[in-house]
Amino acid sequence: MNKRFKKFFIWFGGIIGLIIVLILLDIGILATPGLFFPEGKQYRSITVHAETPIGPEIDSIMAEVLVRLDAVPIYDPEKKYNLCLCSTQEKFTFFSQLTVRANRIMGFCLLGSAYVNGDFIKELAVRTGGQPKYLTREGSIVHVATHELMHGYINNAYGSIAARSLPEWKLEGYCEYGVNQFVAPRDSGYTIPERIDIYLDDSRWNPTAVVHRPHYIWGLMMEYLINVRGMSFEQVMADSVTKEDVYANIMKWRMSIRENN
Repeated sequence: MNKRFKKFFIWFGGIIGLIIVLILLDIGILATPGLFFPEGKQYRSITVHAETPIGPEIDSIMAEVLVRLDAVPIYDPEKKYNLCLCSTQEKFTFFSQLTVRANRIMGFCLLGSAYVNGDFIKELAVRTGGQPKYLTREGSIVHVATHELMHGYINNAYGSIAARSLPEWKLEGYCEYGVNQFVAPRDSGYTIPERIDIYLDDSRWNPTAVVHRPHYIWGLMMEYLINVRGMSFEQVMADSVTKEDVYANIMKWRMSIRENN
């Protein structure tokens, strides 16, 4: 019996050891993604990794990303991040399969690195016709890259552990606020009230929008709290600020504007 127990514990210990090695290997790969890309270039404290030569196209993408980040209060230009531009589904799957995430998504951020699935972004843009604007569904690498980097800056500002306890609408909403609040209000026809009307218009959304449509209004709710109500990052993240109250208030605000026009 003792020999059987001894063999069992040796076998069990070996399995546990193998699991630990695999986890550490996954973490190592996700923490140092540059080893798996042939191209790399520094943009401030963000290192871009790509499968194809980095030239004017990626320079333009990063110029737009940085313009948007500069307008976000919690953006830290000294914080180092990797931005991995995966141009093929195979490359993105290589990284996403190391996590619990699905492979056919636009991107994710983990362990100081943001991963962007260029192949899926292009496919979704074809399926949606690039509408509505100022949402991940429009097919913009700039939008997705900025959104995923914003997750990292939220973790940096709020604390990685504390950020995990934040409700989804605040996390995703602040990321969408960070992406859009500099560009959308300056675009004729895309002020906050006009984008609320887009959200409420069922004809602007197809059945594949079940995930992204909530993100659209969550971003507007954050933009309303910060740009209209003048609240800080710390204030909007407070437990007292609830999704139900903010949604009701932004809709009342939109109605008051409509009645006064």
